[in-house]
Amino acid sequence: MKSSSPHLVLILCLQAALVMGVFAALAKQNALVESKAIDINPGQLKCCTNCNFSFSGLYTCDDVNKDCDPVCKKCVVAVHASYSGNNKFRCTDTFLGMCGPKC
Repeated sequence: MKSSSPHLVLILCLQAALVMGVFAALAKQNALVESKAIDINPGQLKCCTNCNFSFSGLYTCDDVNKDCDPVCKKCVVAVHASYSGNNKFRCTDTFLGMCGPKC
């Protein structure tokens, strides 16, 4: 049994190195995906009543208004008013920092 112990240690060390390499590759891939997944708007909204703030320092604003703040890059129609034409809009940007004052 003594002769198989060095082989067993060698095999366990190789397996550990292989597992660590796989986890390192996955972590690197996840970091690249996350950095591309969030397009951060460097601007600041004038005001936001329905703020979704996270402890990472990012926030989004769920306010629905007659128009979007000028700093907003991605403004989407939140409420369709088919007859009156008075659509309501929401800015879907993600911002870095603290939420602005309430509107």
